[in-house]
Amino acid sequence: MVYRNIIRMVLVTVMLFDPAFSYSAEQVSLNALIDEALKNNPQIQAAQRRWEASQARVPQAKSLDNPTIGITFEKIPRGTVKLNKTMPEDRMLTLSQFLPFFGKLKLKGQIALVESQMVAAEYKNTELEIINQLKTAYYDLFMNAKEIEFLTESLKLLEGIAAVSESRYAVGDMRQEAVYKIHSEIAKLNTDIINLDQEKNFKETRINALLNRDMESPLGQPDLNEDAGFHEDIDSLYRSALDNQPELMIFSYAIEKNKHAKVLARKSSFPDLMGSIVQRGITAGSIGAWDMMLSFTAPLWFWTKQRYEVKESIANLEQAEAAYKAMKNKALSEVKDLAMKLEVSKNTINLYKTSLIPILESSIASSMASYQSGQGDFMMLLDSQRMLVDTRMNYYQTLVDYNTNLADLERALGGELSEVTKDDK
Repeated sequence: MVYRNIIRMVLVTVMLFDPAFSYSAEQVSLNALIDEALKNNPQIQAAQRRWEASQARVPQAKSLDNPTIGITFEKIPRGTVKLNKTMPEDRMLTLSQFLPFFGKLKLKGQIALVESQMVAAEYKNTELEIINQLKTAYYDLFMNAKEIEFLTESLKLLEGIAAVSESRYAVGDMRQEAVYKIHSEIAKLNTDIINLDQEKNFKETRINALLNRDMESPLGQPDLNEDAGFHEDIDSLYRSALDNQPELMIFSYAIEKNKHAKVLARKSSFPDLMGSIVQRGITAGSIGAWDMMLSFTAPLWFWTKQRYEVKESIANLEQAEAAYKAMKNKALSEVKDLAMKLEVSKNTINLYKTSLIPILESSIASSMASYQSGQGDFMMLLDSQRMLVDTRMNYYQTLVDYNTNLADLERALGGELSEVTKDDK
């Protein structure tokens, strides 16, 4: 019969549009996009400049204040501004230098260094955040491509079934309502594909923004490794998070900074020194007498100033320690949650690959054979195809969820899983 030949054409069409046989556009590597983002993303560049600026503050913090140089004219005659009327010994050059108590400059330098380390951790955290956003956008674009691919596959199949159904309707072997049903499904699929193609443009724009490219720059076809091989033990993940998580490191550095600040506050009760040297007779043509002056700060109001500086520093230190504990609990809880999600996704992926998809593929092959022989119901064939497409989409959505959770876990650990856990193996 005519419709049998058309069915054979449909089978060939389905094979051509099957993911295993379909022609794919030039693929774009996720690793290449990550490298580009690390070089060009403005947020990362801004974080890097903040870190470089914080490094430049370290030598400033541990340096002495600028000395003071002054010229003094004494005993100027009343009612005049004739400086040359003063005696040579009353013309003086003064050099003054403020000298903090021993150890204060060193502590200020240590505080500035720790602050620079905190900014470095913020820089690393910004990199991880941008990489995480890029991975999520890449996986989202991948899922969009898969949805278009599967809906196009279904569309080709339905168009073939429509041709067969019209042939059967022409010979009185099918009702007109069934033919209308098929064309309605075809119209819906066409609309869904158009909408997905519009969403694809937006998803590509998100990636271009992270790469600092032109918003309309074309991207290749995303690809995703289907190997769900997560197998890290939870204790190893905990250790990696404690050692590498930038946000946790920032809280740890805050404790160290406040420890130095506490010692510095206690040293504020010790006097600082001001030294001055005065050279007289600077215009006499010969070196005259010279004076030396030493003065000390007197922390007489320690019960209202230095005392409360110490109390403030102790409170800040205790607050930093409590904040670190809270952040630690949050980080470890997040690691545990993501690790469990990965295990669930991995089990679901294996279920789809080994059971659900093969069963549905066998079902649609059986329905197609029955329909080809004129015994099967096209609604059964349509439902089988829809279930297969939905199951494949669910499989790839689970695969995307797995990789998204893996990206979130690496963000929580402070780097690529293979890198941050290698020392624990």
